[in-house]
Amino acid sequence: MFGEFKQKIVKEYTFLTSILLLTVSLSIYATGFYISYKEQVSHIQMLAVEESEDLFYRINHDDLKEYMLNDDVPGSDDGYFNRIFVYGLDINHNIMFQHNSMEWSEDFMNKAISENLLEYNEKYFKFELVDNRHPKLFMTMRYPLIEQQEFMGEVYVGIEATHWAREQARVFAYLILFNLLARFFIRYISYKLANRAMVPVVQSFEQQKQFVANASHELRTPLSIIISGMEVLKLDEENKLSAFSQDVMRDINDEALKMKKLIDNLLLTARNDNDTLAVNPTVFSLNELLTKLYNKFSLLADRKNIEINLAPLNEISIYADSMHIEQILTILIDNAVKYTPENGMIDIGVKENKQHIIISVQDNGKGIAAEDLPHIFERFYRAEKSRTTYGNGLGLSIAQILARKNNGEITVTSKENEGSCFSLAMKKVYF
Repeated sequence: MFGEFKQKIVKEYTFLTSILLLTVSLSIYATGFYISYKEQVSHIQMLAVEESEDLFYRINHDDLKEYMLNDDVPGSDDGYFNRIFVYGLDINHNIMFQHNSMEWSEDFMNKAISENLLEYNEKYFKFELVDNRHPKLFMTMRYPLIEQQEFMGEVYVGIEATHWAREQARVFAYLILFNLLARFFIRYISYKLANRAMVPVVQSFEQQKQFVANASHELRTPLSIIISGMEVLKLDEENKLSAFSQDVMRDINDEALKMKKLIDNLLLTARNDNDTLAVNPTVFSLNELLTKLYNKFSLLADRKNIEINLAPLNEISIYADSMHIEQILTILIDNAVKYTPENGMIDIGVKENKQHIIISVQDNGKGIAAEDLPHIFERFYRAEKSRTTYGNGLGLSIAQILARKNNGEITVTSKENEGSCFSLAMKKVYF
C-alpha cells in the first residue's frame, strides 16, 4: 500500500531536485559562456581598433603605402598570428595590407569583401569544413575608419574560434554527463530519505489498522446483544409498550443495525489491509443471484415508484466467492435505488466477451460530477453534490476491494443530472 506512495515521493523529489540542479548548472554554464563570449568580442574589437589605426598611418604616410602589402609577421607570436586575419582597405576599396594564414577562410572573406556582405561593427561567426572532415570556426568583423566625420577606409578582422567552441562544447557535455550521474545519486538519496520519512507513517497506520480491527471486533458482540434484545422485546406480547416507546425501540434497532453494518465494513477493510480477508471461490449461477437481488430490491424501489429492469439472461456461471459478488451487487443496486429520484429507472444487464463477464447497473439519477469520479472508490469519500445524504463513504470502497479480491474490477461512467453506470467485470474461468 505504501510502496506506490513511497515511489511517488522518490520520483517527485528526484525530478524536482534534478530540475533544480540542471537549472543551476545551466545558469552557471550560461554565465561562463557569456563571459567567455564577451572576451572573444572584446578581443576582436581591440584587434579592429588596432588595425584601423595601422590603416590610418598607412593612408597618411606615403612611405608606408607599399610596405608589407602581404603583412605576414614573423616572430615569437607566430601562433597568435596564425589564428587571426586582417584586411585593410582604403576609400577606393583598394587593399592596403592583409594578413591571413587561415587559408580555409580566404574564399569567404574574398567574397565578403568584394560583395559587401558584412555590416559595419557587426560580429559574425562562420563555419567552414576543411578537407570535408575538419570543422573550423572563426569570428569576423568589419570596422570603418572615420576621422573627423570623414570615411577613410575600413578593415576586416577575424579570429579563429575553433578551440574556443570546442572548449564550450566539451564543458557543456561534461555538464550534461554530471547531471545524468547526479540523477542516480539523487534518486538513491531520495529513496533513503523516503524510507526514513515513511517509518512513522507506517507505524501510525499499522497502529490504526490494529485499533480498527480490535475495536470492530469488540463492538460486534455488544451490538449483537442489543439487536437480539430488541428483537426479543418486539416479540414479547406480555410487554405492553406505548406507541411512543415502540417508535423509540424501532429507532434504536435501526441505528444499531446501521452501526453493525459500519463495524462490519470497518472490519472487512482492516482484514483487507492485513491481508487476512478470506476468499472462498465456487462455481455458482449468476442468473439465480441476479434474480434474487431483483426480487429483493423491487420491493424497495416500488416505494419510490422506480422501475427496475433485469435484462433476459442466458445461463451464466462464474467462479468467485458468491457472498462477495452478492455484497458487491447489493451495494451497486442499493446506491442506484438511493440516488435515483422518484419515477426513475434502473437497468441491470450482463454482457460477455472472450475474457470477461460484465454486469452493469445503470440508473438515470443525479449522476456524479467529473471532479468526483476519480475519488469515489476511496474510503470515506463523499461527493459533495450526489453523496451528501446516505451512507458513510465505505460502500463503493468495499465493493472495489471485494471485486479485486475476486480478480474483478468496477468501473463507472457518469454525467451529472443524467445518471451513472457501474460495471463489474469478472474474468472468465474455463474448466
